Amino acid sequence: METTIIVLLATLTIWLGWKFRRLRSSVSKLTRYVQSEQIVKDPSLVGLDASLKKLALSIRDTVTEATRSAGSAGRQREFLEALLNEIDDAIFILDQGGEIRFLNEAARQLFPWGSGYHETPFLSICRDHRIHDTLTLAEEIQSKVSDRIDLRVHDSDTKQIREINLLVEAEPLQFPGNDGDSGAWILLRNITAEMETEQIRRNFLANASHELRTPLSIITGYLEAMDEANVDLNQPLYRRAIHTMNKHGDRITRLVDDMLTISKLENAQELLKRKPFDLREALTEIVDQLGPLIEENHARVKVKSSARDHWIITGDRFYWDQIFFNLIENALKQNPDTGLNIKVTFQEENGRILIRIEDDGIGIPSKDLPLVFKRFYRVQKHHSQNEIKGTGLGLSIVKRAIEAHYGNISVDSRPGVETVFTISIPDNTAPTQPAKSSEESNH
Repeated sequence: METTIIVLLATLTIWLGWKFRRLRSSVSKLTRYVQSEQIVKDPSLVGLDASLKKLALSIRDTVTEATRSAGSAGRQREFLEALLNEIDDAIFILDQGGEIRFLNEAARQLFPWGSGYHETPFLSICRDHRIHDTLTLAEEIQSKVSDRIDLRVHDSDTKQIREINLLVEAEPLQFPGNDGDSGAWILLRNITAEMETEQIRRNFLANASHELRTPLSIITGYLEAMDEANVDLNQPLYRRAIHTMNKHGDRITRLVDDMLTISKLENAQELLKRKPFDLREALTEIVDQLGPLIEENHARVKVKSSARDHWIITGDRFYWDQIFFNLIENALKQNPDTGLNIKVTFQEENGRILIRIEDDGIGIPSKDLPLVFKRFYRVQKHHSQNEIKGTGLGLSIVKRAIEAHYGNISVDSRPGVETVFTISIPDNTAPTQPAKSSEESNH
């Protein structure tokens, strides 16, 4: 009996040892199978013990689903990152500790950082307490907060420090999932251009109101004096008053016309009536139109061009009439002394037309050169009682009209020697006839 029990125990021990070795071998195979990723690549499950096939199938299905989910989540993340990188506004997503989880390309450009951005404290990157205070307030009140600040940044193009205006927006953020993980997002939008445009608009309205008030006050004052009883309007005093009111009325009319022109030029790309016309012919007609003023000043206008049959471009003739009229009239009015010489030169260079308008008058001081194209800016700010000032918009109209034709204008001056305005525009209509000799005309 004892022998039988011993044999049975020995047999059971041998069987259990065999089963244990077989189970361990199967587990080792399953481990190698999972670690080598064969569970996804080879769905046959060849070589596994039957008792572990169900577990292997379950693992295979779980791994396959996880792989698909990871791939889908990765593609979705790549898409969202690419989308956010196309946005011009700087965007940061922060975790609960204020460390960066994500930032777009605009944020990297706004705040260059030598090392990695991820898991770096946001304050270390932006280094501006006003931005951080906006973020802190949003977290405290659990609501969206916005603010405007001025920020000094390093310009990578010019290698200089420049000041920009930023709109800062921040709001708490709850991350997806059941773990209750939270953080915040913060957006920084560069509104420098909008602020500059708004300032220009305010300055323009203030200057326009001032420019209109002066002539209107003069006209109103004369009218009140002439509205009294028993006033003889044929008296020399009132005849002069009527003449003065006439001049100021003309000034108001021109000021309004110039303001309308400036307004139209804000969207000139869509409003230009582009047709082929000859620049030199346009200039000649404007010189003829200004003939009385040229003769009154005993001035001389010379037009010279290089060897070419015509100077045809495709553009809006109306605005080129404005350009030539304002530049030549400006030279005549800024130089009241007689005997002024004005020379206009046409030449072609590297596929562009260069037009130089130069005079030998009193010139423009160097401190005024960067400002002459600003609206309502005048180099000569003092005028006599009888002199009617210009509108101060002429050169602004010139600059904007040339830019609307994809060109540019610059000015250089040596006081008492010469003043030169240089216009450069694309030569968009090539000559169709053989070149002739240089032409020159005098007016």
